[in-house]
Amino acid sequence: VDRRARHREGGVAVNRAEAHLLRSQLFVPALSEHFVEKAPDLGAAAVIVDLADSIAPNMKTKAREAAAGIVRRIAARGLPVFVRVNNDTAHLKADLEATMDSPLAGIYLPNAESVEQVRHVSHLLRAAEQRHGRVAGTTALVLLLESPLALLHAAALAASDDSVVALVFGSEDYATAMGVAPTLEAMRMPAYQLGLAARAFGLAAWGVAGSIAEFTDLDSYRTVAVVARDAGYTGACAIHPRQIAVLNDVFGVSRADMQAAADIVAAFDQALAQGKGAVAHHGKMLDLPVVERARQMLAKARR
Repeated sequence: VDRRARHREGGVAVNRAEAHLLRSQLFVPALSEHFVEKAPDLGAAAVIVDLADSIAPNMKTKAREAAAGIVRRIAARGLPVFVRVNNDTAHLKADLEATMDSPLAGIYLPNAESVEQVRHVSHLLRAAEQRHGRVAGTTALVLLLESPLALLHAAALAASDDSVVALVFGSEDYATAMGVAPTLEAMRMPAYQLGLAARAFGLAAWGVAGSIAEFTDLDSYRTVAVVARDAGYTGACAIHPRQIAVLNDVFGVSRADMQAAADIVAAFDQALAQGKGAVAHHGKMLDLPVVERARQMLAKARR
């Protein structure tokens, strides 16, 4: 069943394997019609409709009422659509209910800090799915880790619920909680910590090892994205359209990378045909781990 068909059926549009392929996602405020209209055409692999940080407290209800319609409009263009809900008792349950009558890919849960919290939200989500005729367990859950406590619990959060498909590093809120600026030096360690936890449990890891707010100095933004990629991250979330091309490039596979990987696989396969378990290639020894990385890169490029 292809992704668009699953959108029509109201089932999950992003499973764990597909989550690894989302190089870029764009945050769109639910009440910003200008950005909602443009979002599908900006090159992001997915869109996140925001009901949380970008919505003023007195406008939460209006944003919630608009959410399902926005998801339908964007999903009709073939993109997976997530919704970032408000993680507080005043809004959480209502936010979940409001999104169920739409071809929703998944829920972004901000301020995830404990296993108990995630399981409680998962329970609310499953109940909402059943009330709205969706197959239970088919709406993905994405956890935003935005505090020191969350990062300390990263591995437990990654393993907390089968519906979780990705962990996201909330570098801005994390830096605020630590009382530091979100510089590369300050964010490198927690970024690596989240990447390790996510990949250990088969989840996607999204974010950059620095500020997500930079959209004028794109060279600096590229640097923190590259560090995240090298920490095992599979993509990141953009807050401005100018960031999307950087993320698609950094987390994608270039033609040069594809050719190098193909050459490695060909050289190794030729060596195996000759009864050899390892072979020198361009001054380096090729063995199984090196070749497996090359095969993974080619598979990613094909997908």
